[in-house]
Amino acid sequence: MKFLKSALIAGMVMATGSQVQAQVHEHEPATTDSLASKMRKIFYGMQFHDVFNNNALVDINAMPADTPVLIMYYSTECGHCRLDAQKLPELVPQYGIPFWMASAHEPALLQKFADDFRLRNVPKLRFLYDFSKGMHNWFEFKYVPFIALVDKKGNFIKEFDKLPSPELLKEVIRTNEYLELFHK
Repeated sequence: MKFLKSALIAGMVMATGSQVQAQVHEHEPATTDSLASKMRKIFYGMQFHDVFNNNALVDINAMPADTPVLIMYYSTECGHCRLDAQKLPELVPQYGIPFWMASAHEPALLQKFADDFRLRNVPKLRFLYDFSKGMHNWFEFKYVPFIALVDKKGNFIKEFDKLPSPELLKEVIRTNEYLELFHK
């Protein structure tokens, strides 16, 4: 009987705790920024230096007017980033859109990375130095590479967990409501 009474009390406490948790969950403020809402404006206010163009300033005004951009935030020391870099000379031309690589590492390291993987002369590939660490601070990356498709206004369209195939990227562009301008 004593066991049954203890089990009954424990059950009531657990049920009460569940109700309290549900109530707390229901009353979270609606103003909390989700990652998705933060990502809607990926490029606004962010500035970079173009590593191979005399450190020219790159901001929202540098976004191409006629095409989305695929941006890969990477680390020169990241194994996955290095594996992806090996694929870029073949993939970037197939993507048919600009591909920007951004990193908070010093420009000399970014130049060495580009040279190590023969990326310096890949058409439509641009290396950006995130001197303010704006992207990293804004998104609080849990991993790199962080790959995102953005539209001409710098709005986030889609995050990819790995380099997309050219076919997948073209399908995302073709079917995305935010990219109506680019549908062929």
